Amino acid sequence: NSYKVSGGLHGVGVSVVNALSAWLKLKIRRNGQIFEMSFTHGNADAPLKVTGAYEQDKQPGTYEGRSGSEITFFPSAETFTMVEFDFGTLEHRLRELAFLNSGVRIVLTDARHADVLRHELHYDGGLEEFVKYLDRVKKPLIDKPIAIKAERDGITVEVAMWWNDSYHENVLAFTNNIPQRDGGTHLAGFRGALTRQITGYGDSSGLTKKEKVSLIG
Repeated sequence: NSYKVSGGLHGVGVSVVNALSAWLKLKIRRNGQIFEMSFTHGNADAPLKVTGAYEQDKQPGTYEGRSGSEITFFPSAETFTMVEFDFGTLEHRLRELAFLNSGVRIVLTDARHADVLRHELHYDGGLEEFVKYLDRVKKPLIDKPIAIKAERDGITVEVAMWWNDSYHENVLAFTNNIPQRDGGTHLAGFRGALTRQITGYGDSSGLTKKEKVSLIG
């Protein structure tokens, strides 16, 4: 069930991109065949056609032999007053996706200038490595992040947290790779559960009574 892990506009996104582009080219590698189709200002130049073939699984671990889709487009100047892409914005979002999808490899290339800029984003550590990256300039209070992964009623939840010497928290919440900048019920539930566990431990060990500490969260 792809809805458990994917997020987006249910296929509407690429249609909107096509409608707002001066041109768009589509290349699909599937079942050993290569299909291509092009559009101009949202209109098809010609029907989808087979333009070649490839040997499936010819070179495991490389692009050759793999299936997939390649979409190339150019935003329409008739629709947008500014069609320049900001490298930093793209890198920030793609880096998030690389952390959230452990093992995936994303290559971001900016060939608009004489000096081509190329960043390869690949992380095997998942959320734990994401937390380390976010806290890279801070002093940790524990040796390594606490990482939790569990599934219940068909829903998978992953959490990674790390305490540091800062007085300001940095909490990021995602659902199927889609960021929730304002949190939500899942984050509120996590905060409540974490506070109960820490408070319970403090009460049972006598720490909160001795130090007269009251936790909220």
